[in-house]
Amino acid sequence: MKLTDPVIGGPPKVQVKYVAFDSFGVKSMCTLVKTPDITITIDPGASAESASFALPEPQREELLKEHLEACHEACVSSQAIVVSHYHLDHFLALRDFATYGDKVLFAKSCEDLPPKQAARAKRFHKSIDGLPEETIWADGRKFKFKRTEIAFSSPVWHGTHDAKPGAVIMTEIKRGKHKVLITSDVSGPTEKQTTDLICASKAQTVILDGYPTYQLGQFATDYNLVRSIVNICRILSMKELKILVVDHHMARDYRYPAFFRLAYEKAGKLRKECGTAAELLGRTSAVVQGYQDYGPTKWLHWAPMEKDPAREVLERAVSQGKVKPLWLKAFDRWVV
Repeated sequence: MKLTDPVIGGPPKVQVKYVAFDSFGVKSMCTLVKTPDITITIDPGASAESASFALPEPQREELLKEHLEACHEACVSSQAIVVSHYHLDHFLALRDFATYGDKVLFAKSCEDLPPKQAARAKRFHKSIDGLPEETIWADGRKFKFKRTEIAFSSPVWHGTHDAKPGAVIMTEIKRGKHKVLITSDVSGPTEKQTTDLICASKAQTVILDGYPTYQLGQFATDYNLVRSIVNICRILSMKELKILVVDHHMARDYRYPAFFRLAYEKAGKLRKECGTAAELLGRTSAVVQGYQDYGPTKWLHWAPMEKDPAREVLERAVSQGKVKPLWLKAFDRWVV
């Protein structure tokens, strides 16, 4: 990875590089942000995509190897590293001293983590003990490096309220008039409170974790998909927003262009740049390319999520007491 590679987002003084993302073919949301004051890598980790991802296993393993190396190189080039939570696709296990040595590590607090994540966090911090220049529990705190401001949200849900995976912290990086927000795993977002925080940031570039439609029928629901679309359309309506990257969980399902059609149409109407990291770099997302090259893995038939059927999904969820009526008002306000 070289900082001369294509960058997206903001004036020359704020560079955003997509290091590893699901739209590149690995489970990851690793982002590097460079300002004249500091270089920061957020969530430097990656895992192999599952069998539902429309690429042969050897290709998935090769992509993992390639992007783990890219995450490591991003860390080496950085003065600060952020770990938003302790899932394996968001932090690197220790490879050598250069990964975390002499860095400032901003990490989510280990308090109130789900048991498996708490044990993983304990092992991780023990393995790097003494290497970072400083380890800072970042939840809800703000910092300044010369003219660059770094702020972290209080924990927000990894998906819906009381989600089993627990919570994550979002990262804001600002210099001058430009601000970048990396949400980490908000899985949609589906929660109004999380969307409130994203919109309150007034960031010009938002890097967002999209809804996991590959889990529909298991842990994901059609009405939460529609709530995610409503919230994405609301984020797109932010006056300050110029670029919205929607990736990670969303980009594991080759059906996503059909399911998120309303959001893409909203972006077009508002003349906002919106898409996966790969799409914003002018490439086809890996899962879509895999589907085109190798065919389906498990989903054979699906239909686009159009406006009227989407609203009907919310109406049904309201009638069943699964969501509050305010979501119908939000749909009519933001999606139209």
